[in-house]
Amino acid sequence: MQIGVGLWAMRATARRPASHPRLYAELIDDGRLADRLGFHSLWIAEHHFWYDGWCPAPLVAAAAVLGVTTRLRVGTGISLLPMHDQEALLEQAVGLHRLSDGRLELGVGLGYRDVEFDGFGLARRDRGRRMEAGLEALAQRRDQGKLTPRVWVGGMAPAAIERAVRHGHGILLPQTLTTGQIRAALDQVEQLAAAAGQARPPAALLLHAWVTDGSEDEQERARAAVAWTMREYMGSWFMLKGRPGFESPDALERQVGRALDAALIGTAEEVTERVAELAEAGIDLLVLHLTSDGERVDYRGNMELIAEHVVPALGEVPA
Repeated sequence: MQIGVGLWAMRATARRPASHPRLYAELIDDGRLADRLGFHSLWIAEHHFWYDGWCPAPLVAAAAVLGVTTRLRVGTGISLLPMHDQEALLEQAVGLHRLSDGRLELGVGLGYRDVEFDGFGLARRDRGRRMEAGLEALAQRRDQGKLTPRVWVGGMAPAAIERAVRHGHGILLPQTLTTGQIRAALDQVEQLAAAAGQARPPAALLLHAWVTDGSEDEQERARAAVAWTMREYMGSWFMLKGRPGFESPDALERQVGRALDAALIGTAEEVTERVAELAEAGIDLLVLHLTSDGERVDYRGNMELIAEHVVPALGEVPA
């Protein structure tokens, strides 16, 4: 199993305000640290048209990190493929992958907010067709022997898994799944690949993670940081029961609870044991979500603890 870190969005939230030049400067410093610590990859998110200034151009941010690192891979987690000019985005991704000596990981997803599609003058109902076209173009470049980034299709819906397998791309699973749901998704990947006569594509998973000293106080601080991050994210961006998350507080808290149940929070030994279980289940790349958009947390110290105690215990070998 390979271990990456995430999820950098460079958000300036009401609870955690910050200047965007400072946030992007911190991204550069964090990339250097992740490179020095030996992590496989660092992942950057994308969204548009919200007060917090969420990173709108992850490939540009990725280029900045790739330019100051030598081994670290940088991924988009995720790039909203249907919202972009398909050819322009693919050329940018392929060019960046080539210039970085093959160190770009391209995570892509459908997108789900009407306001984002409206802002780009696109119809949300066309997102599946546009996604298909982009994935097909990437597969064609790969099959022609061109240097292309590894592609990860985000989502857990059967349609997302089928789309990833059909095009020979990896699947990137979200951070609210139980172990049973993860195994079910991987079983579907395995079955679809076998039916198509293909090898099973790689599977990645995003999960919140926090290595603690084992004390109840530190565990509660970690849980609070995860809860604030997920509440800010899902409340702002998710439609729950047909309404924005913040307008559906009960449904929002259930979603936050799922993320907390799935999170890797505990001592180094406990986190390592959970990660080993995910590797045994078939996860090839685990992206540990360490940043927080609501609480100021020592995510760099967390990175160092994971690099010192968890990664060596798993025998991870960078790609």
